[in-house]
Amino acid sequence: MDALIALLVLVCIITGFVLMVRRTNAKGRGLEVRQVHRPEPLSKEQRKALNLTARPQAALDKAWKKANKPDATTRTRAIRTGWRMGEVAFTYEDSAGDISHRTVTAHSVTSVYIKGECHDRQAERTFRLDRIIGDLTDCETGEILNPKKWASRHK
Repeated sequence: MDALIALLVLVCIITGFVLMVRRTNAKGRGLEVRQVHRPEPLSKEQRKALNLTARPQAALDKAWKKANKPDATTRTRAIRTGWRMGEVAFTYEDSAGDISHRTVTAHSVTSVYIKGECHDRQAERTFRLDRIIGDLTDCETGEILNPKKWASRHK
C-alpha cells in the first residue's frame, strides 16, 4: 500500500513538472512572435514645433567620424611615454563577428585582456584573449604562442 501511495505521489510530481515545462515553452514561443516596436520618425510639423531642423545623413556621418577620430591629445600616458611589453600579431574576431588581422604594441596585459596601440587603427585598443583566433606571433622573437600563455608570461 505504501508503494502505491509513493508511486501516485511520484506520478503527480512528474505531471506537475511536465505541465510547468509546457507552460514555460508556450510563453517562450509567444516572446519569439512579438515584434519590436520602433518609433516613427517625427513629421515636418512636429520637427518645426520642436524647432528642429533635419540634417542630411552625410553631415551626421561626417560629424560622428570627426568626433570619434583618434587624436594624439587623447592618447594615454602609456602610448605617449612609450611603455611597451612587446609587439604581437594575431587574428581577431570582434563582438560583431568581423575577423581582422591585428598587429599590436602591448602596453598592459591581464588574464583576460591585452591593451595596447593597434597599428591598423593607429589608436589604443583593448582585445579580449578569448576572441583571438588561433595563436599569436611575437613580432620581436618570431615565436608562435598560445594567447593565454603569452599573457601569463607578461603579467
